[in-house]
Amino acid sequence: MKKIYQYILLAVAMVATASCSNELDDTLQPVENGTLQFVVGDFPAFGEGTQTRAIGTQDEGKIAWENGDQIIVTLISQKYGEQAAALTYNGSSWSTEASLSYLENETPSISVFYAPCYEVTEEGTMQLRSGMQLGMTEYLSGNYEIENGIMTITFEGAIRTYSRLRIVGLPNHTLTVTTTDFTPAGATEVATAAYTLTTDDNGNAFLYGVFAEGATVSVRQGDITLKDYTFTAEKNPNGTEHNKSYALDATPVIDGTLGGKTEATEDDITALVEQLKAYVDNGITTIIVPGSEPALIEMDSWTNTAIGEAIYRLSKEESYNGKIDLILPDVTEIFDQEFHSARALNSITLPKVTKLADQAFYGTLYLRTITFGSVITEVNELGAIFNQVGYKVGGCDLILNCGQMNESNVPAPDLTNNIWKFKFENEFKSITLTHTGECDECKSNQ
Repeated sequence: MKKIYQYILLAVAMVATASCSNELDDTLQPVENGTLQFVVGDFPAFGEGTQTRAIGTQDEGKIAWENGDQIIVTLISQKYGEQAAALTYNGSSWSTEASLSYLENETPSISVFYAPCYEVTEEGTMQLRSGMQLGMTEYLSGNYEIENGIMTITFEGAIRTYSRLRIVGLPNHTLTVTTTDFTPAGATEVATAAYTLTTDDNGNAFLYGVFAEGATVSVRQGDITLKDYTFTAEKNPNGTEHNKSYALDATPVIDGTLGGKTEATEDDITALVEQLKAYVDNGITTIIVPGSEPALIEMDSWTNTAIGEAIYRLSKEESYNGKIDLILPDVTEIFDQEFHSARALNSITLPKVTKLADQAFYGTLYLRTITFGSVITEVNELGAIFNQVGYKVGGCDLILNCGQMNESNVPAPDLTNNIWKFKFENEFKSITLTHTGECDECKSNQ
């Protein structure tokens, strides 16, 4: 009679290293004969260069097992045909209710891999998970050995035969990504369908596979094209390298300098207004405007920045009230009346601003939050800078650098009554401090 080996996949003994509780050692533990035993090493990290890491929030990729991870084992037996089983990690052990069988005198064909885009059905067959496509996740093959009725699986030393593209956008946004000459991880042919990807809390979305020399990738949000890129022979001869991570910055930005202009024209402002509308209409409400020397436009009695004037004009359409979260990462001062009556603003973040001019935020009725990352050292207030800020939304929250409490050239805010008084009392819904080590409290705790 032919002997049948049936491997019931049970929880495996694991030895954790001192450095990380979910990393598995490569030392086998004695178990019952007939048990499928796993020895799973750390995942090899993707290599990212200095320039790549500087784009967005760097993500080293998977390096250790996490709760809920699955490994898929497929086995083809001459007698029992093709079988598949998924082993699930619960944070300390692997388990499954499935079984794999083959005859004693045959050599089955076995594959093991980590591929989150796949699942195993109740019938023991593999299929893509709902909403998943090859290329959306890793597809990493492991190694195995069978000896004395025990199967050992390891991913230690596993080599990725694909690269990773980290697409950087705004956090938790849905992107449409189209490619040419891109072969997804786990596939043998180039992808033809577009991908729908959602960025994580850090703004990252990923594609796994190989981009050939001359391959292209286009990133859109709604009708807005955020980035087009070609893997040229000059930059990527022979295409992308295996086991290497690439970063593509698809963050929606508006150039505050308008391409290095000193003066903006009426046509420039009209174009900016239309660009703002298109962004907001397509769900892009966080508007990042880089440039330390923004383009300026001469108005009747004052000079405004191009972006300030564009947001003011957009604000004349009520449907855009309180829609924009504006980030000006590079400017160091806010001009006279720059955001006067800019009702389209919901929040504004100013990491480097140290100088405020007269009526800078006067009448921003829907502005809920103002964040200053640096200490304000100069204020020019003839009329109230913050008059009626947040008036239509129950007030505005003001966030200041804690060093503001020690600044001698500008009065300190009244944190108890939420008032910041210069020439006029500017009242806020709340005033809070971001502790950066500059205030007395921070220094006393050092």
